[in-house]
Amino acid sequence: MNLHEFQGKEILNSFSVHVPYGIIASSPEEAVKAAKIIFEKTNKKSLVIKAQVHAGGRGKGGGIKVVQSLEEVYKKSKEILGNYLITPQTSKKGKLVHKVLISEDVYSSPSPYYIPKEYYLSIFLNRDLEKNVILYSKEGGMDIEYISKKYPNKIYIEEIDPSWGLHLFQARKIGFNLGIKNLSSFLISLYNAYLSCDATLLEINPLIYTFDNKIIAVDTKIIIDDNALFRQKKYANLRDREEEEPIEIEALEYRLNFLKLEGNVGCMVNGAGLAMATMDMIKSCGGYPANFLDIGGDADKKRVEKAFLLILKDPSVQVILINIFGGIVRCDTVADGIINSYHHIDHDIKIPVVVRLQGTNEEKAKKKLETSKLPIYSTYTLKEASDKIKEILSD
Repeated sequence: MNLHEFQGKEILNSFSVHVPYGIIASSPEEAVKAAKIIFEKTNKKSLVIKAQVHAGGRGKGGGIKVVQSLEEVYKKSKEILGNYLITPQTSKKGKLVHKVLISEDVYSSPSPYYIPKEYYLSIFLNRDLEKNVILYSKEGGMDIEYISKKYPNKIYIEEIDPSWGLHLFQARKIGFNLGIKNLSSFLISLYNAYLSCDATLLEINPLIYTFDNKIIAVDTKIIIDDNALFRQKKYANLRDREEEEPIEIEALEYRLNFLKLEGNVGCMVNGAGLAMATMDMIKSCGGYPANFLDIGGDADKKRVEKAFLLILKDPSVQVILINIFGGIVRCDTVADGIINSYHHIDHDIKIPVVVRLQGTNEEKAKKKLETSKLPIYSTYTLKEASDKIKEILSD
């Protein structure tokens, strides 16, 4: 689950990590009110307006503006709010901006010649290593992706054994490599925040070291593990459904593992490994997966029906492949769910459906599909299913 920048900063602030003072606003009028408070509180001559969307590269897309007056606050926030922000990490359409963060300008200082140094720092779970990793660099800011590819030697990695946590000597080593004094307490607080909210990623870009020796997390991105939300009730309520794919939200309610993709073949499977193999097969026969959809190992007729209906909501789907290996989920249960879907839709399903069912009660399932008289292509092997999809797409 992605969090907005302002939500991530609230979490960091609760762990005594220094973040810029800011107030969230949903309209230009609210932005002006927030700006008045910040100008009075910080006594600074400028502040920053930041679009709150689940996408990086906001600065390059025009979603971050530095302003010096209330008139500018109103004008710039009006330009951002209610409009689509296009960044390197969004679709061509962009993301609709519902909120902006009005934040103090931590780059301003008594000396006009002082420009604070920007650093990059992130903590994430490396599943291959089965460890948390701190990745950091002296070269923070908007061009970190370019730097990581062009100059990989400028990127440092510190592996953290989850059994022992972050050692003090490791925090000191990171501070030494970055050239920042007294970084240890900041890093320990940051790591505690990462663990406490069950994050899979906590990224700070940029991290700055100010003229008065303050370490500030200027911008932050936090992703919380969806599987841990059952014990993270206070963070689960932070989910912004307007930022997420409506179909994916609907799938969560029925405990379906669904991810929207940009393809033309909708697929339904049981098991993540089978899903990946099925998607590879779709590519091999000239198609492109329109989604990742795993109904799980304990799906019932209702969940199968819901999964089928979710695929049908995607207008880009030209053919549907249902590939099930029956175990705990019996093949006849899946067949019933498919048949029920046809009966519960008030219009004809014109999209071809290819079904491959193997395992528990497969013969019973195939008989049900045959006697249903529905336009479903039942196959025995993946090769048959692949050939049928290829034939349909080539017509």
